[in-house]
Amino acid sequence: MKKLNVVGLALFLLFFGGFAVSCISEVSAEKPVATKTKAPGLTWHSMEDLEALMIQNPKKVVVDVYTDWCKWCKVMDKETFQNPEFIEFAGDEFYFVKLNAEQASSIQFKNAKYDFVKGVRRGHHQLAASLLDGRLSYPSFAILDESLEKLDIIRGFKDAPSFQSLIAKAIQ
Repeated sequence: MKKLNVVGLALFLLFFGGFAVSCISEVSAEKPVATKTKAPGLTWHSMEDLEALMIQNPKKVVVDVYTDWCKWCKVMDKETFQNPEFIEFAGDEFYFVKLNAEQASSIQFKNAKYDFVKGVRRGHHQLAASLLDGRLSYPSFAILDESLEKLDIIRGFKDAPSFQSLIAKAIQ
């Protein structure tokens, strides 16, 4: 009987211990923000690289404030940001930046440091809150001018023609 309990305990620890370790490492591992990731037609940058890019070649900026769990953020990535007409319109005219509103790492932006703020459920990044005037909803997009000043905020899923129209209106 004791031998069976020891074997059972060993199997339990082997199975659930491995499961717990994989869950803990998955949750605690911070995904680094890619400096440049290439989606078909659009080059995505990080907030950290934006100021250096603006010195080299000033452009208007679209900051995609998203979360990993946001269904409509993923739909926009697939449908809007891979739409050939949208890419033709915006690809060379704007810098595109991805900002995970729940990333844990600090960001230096415009001579200020922004951190993650723990919340009751998930928490949020201070830079996301600042860019979105404290109204966190996803997806949301901050449109910035060449001086990195906010021109407009676009909230919610938009198909390519609607998003293109809203961006054009924001930069006029």
